[in-house]
Amino acid sequence: MAKAKALSSWMCCMRTINKYIGSLALFFLSSTVILAFIGEERLDLYFAVYLLECLVVTLLFAHLNPQARRGLNLISFGLFMGFGVIILNRVLEIILGFSIL
Repeated sequence: MAKAKALSSWMCCMRTINKYIGSLALFFLSSTVILAFIGEERLDLYFAVYLLECLVVTLLFAHLNPQARRGLNLISFGLFMGFGVIILNRVLEIILGFSIL
């Protein structure tokens, strides 16, 4: 009982941004372990899963202050642009037969 109370009091003292970073790290770690366990080697799949996780966790923590939300949206935009480059690479590989990455 005392251990559960100590754990809950520890969680209430975390700032929202720390909970966001911890949640994101936990999701990234678990998806990496799962994908590595099933033997997945494609970088584009890892990147797509990370992008989806980042967007979902950011939406769950949408109550962040406006300045933090703007920064996180900028990071999400960067991840989305990286995903676009990976999709462009895959399309060029299929259509033209060469890769830019």
